[in-house]
Amino acid sequence: MEFLQTTSGLLTGTALLGGLWLMLQLLGRHGRNLGNKLALALRRPVLIGLGLTLYATWLTQLINREVALVSQQMLNRFSLTLLIGTISWASLNVGHAFIRSGQMRRWLAMKDPKDQAMLINLMGRMYTILALLFTAAALMVNFGIPSAAIATMLGGAGIGITFATQQVSQNFLSGFMLFFNRPFKEGDWICADSFQGTVEKIGWYYTRVQTFDRRPLFIPNSVFATSPIENPGQMYNRRILANISLRYEDLGRIAGITTDVRQLLEQHPDIDQKQTILVNFNEWDASSINMMVYCFTKTTVWREWLDIQQSIFLEIAAIVQRTGADFAFNCTTLYPAPESDGAALSNLIARRNQAA
Repeated sequence: MEFLQTTSGLLTGTALLGGLWLMLQLLGRHGRNLGNKLALALRRPVLIGLGLTLYATWLTQLINREVALVSQQMLNRFSLTLLIGTISWASLNVGHAFIRSGQMRRWLAMKDPKDQAMLINLMGRMYTILALLFTAAALMVNFGIPSAAIATMLGGAGIGITFATQQVSQNFLSGFMLFFNRPFKEGDWICADSFQGTVEKIGWYYTRVQTFDRRPLFIPNSVFATSPIENPGQMYNRRILANISLRYEDLGRIAGITTDVRQLLEQHPDIDQKQTILVNFNEWDASSINMMVYCFTKTTVWREWLDIQQSIFLEIAAIVQRTGADFAFNCTTLYPAPESDGAALSNLIARRNQAA
């Protein structure tokens, strides 16, 4: 480091910077996809970081010769600090460029692009944390802190930060658990007690969900660790469940209706025959007799499920009408009182008058 603080070192470093810049320019123009990305990732750290390290070190040494502000050891540590920061910056840029490159995607060879995007995002986060930890450790070693003290300080700082930012830490760790467990992915439709919508982004601290009325909802990741989450996108089937009310006059026809409806469902191409199919007269209601229809569609897409359910309901209505039955509705039957005998009423009034 002392050589770089001299005029000869400055000229040599400037020449090396020029050569590195030219090499990165050629690699960026004529290199392949990965080489181009690596060249772009290294351009700023090389030009700005190394240039700042070189010239700041030389300028500080020049001023220190005249004023003698600090010792040579402190100047060397200052230069190494700038160099460590530059290397950390370059490693972060190169690592993220490689992780997000097409080469990495081909190596992963994952069929689901959403799973692949989540894994790449997780790898980027873990790489950032490791790079920052190594940078912090290198800086502490540069300033002469013993390794045991570094480990103790990092452990104590971790405990203190955890207690001081318990909610933040909980959200952060919950975000990692979302990546490892993958109860849902970006683009999935999820439901909870207080919200439902489409997952747009799973972040470090919160997850952004877009509700069905197109409003963005930002949910802390800790919510997903403590609340049950339903993911309709991972369903194997969608269920059709209906209670169909018929009139009491149709009691003699309901056995034939249930048989025809059951046959309809067992022959329907969109109904999963591997799942349970139930069609039964199951309830005496106040003003109707009820027939339960229970089955599962093959599709899990909501729009397709609605179309299939509508088609089945219309066919059930046709079966009911074809048998001469009809659907019931809530009603109250009033029976008129019998006509009163006029003579008896007159005698009753007369007796009351006499008693009075």
